[in-house]
Amino acid sequence: MKTVALCLAMVCCAARGAFAAADPATTFARNCSSCHTFGRGVLVGPDLKGVTDRHGRAWLASWISSSETVIASGDRTATALFEKFSKQRMPDQRLSPGEVTALLDYLAAGGPELDARRRERSAEDATPAEIGMGRALFAGERALARGGASCASCHRASNEPAGGTLGPDLSRSYARFHDKGLTTILSRGCFPRSKRGLTEQEAFALRAYLRHSAAIGQ
Repeated sequence: MKTVALCLAMVCCAARGAFAAADPATTFARNCSSCHTFGRGVLVGPDLKGVTDRHGRAWLASWISSSETVIASGDRTATALFEKFSKQRMPDQRLSPGEVTALLDYLAAGGPELDARRRERSAEDATPAEIGMGRALFAGERALARGGASCASCHRASNEPAGGTLGPDLSRSYARFHDKGLTTILSRGCFPRSKRGLTEQEAFALRAYLRHSAAIGQ
């Protein structure tokens, strides 16, 4: 019985950890954006554009984990930042090493700016790879980053051989809502899809696929 209880506890802990994990765009939005911008100047803290060029990865990981500890160690860079920004201490971030790595990769690749440009892009400009990603997400062949069921669990589209009927047919959704409308719709969570919604990349890929699918079905 003790062995079974221990196994169950381990499974529950693993499940909670998996549920808590977030994609880097969500981590940035939830943990960073209230005090930092990316390419838009100083807010409460420094602009994070180019931060991975200004500082080493190990230093950034330590700073994110506990800026107070790095400052207390006498680190010159940390002390200078603390003085420059009116001695406002950055709150310690309870992120796993994997989440920190993903966040730094996201910032190094220009993630927030790329996400903004993707929101503004027309699905007409999507690459074949992006359309293919959208189809895989729609059909459930590729898991959604924030969890939940695929679109095909509830919907059909022109180019899909199968799909659900719980929700409306999405064959003409792009023609009806276009980029702006679909971006708004896809940014919201829905049941049984995760209430946390889609990443910017996923939303664009699905828009691209729905536009492409409609064109083929005509």
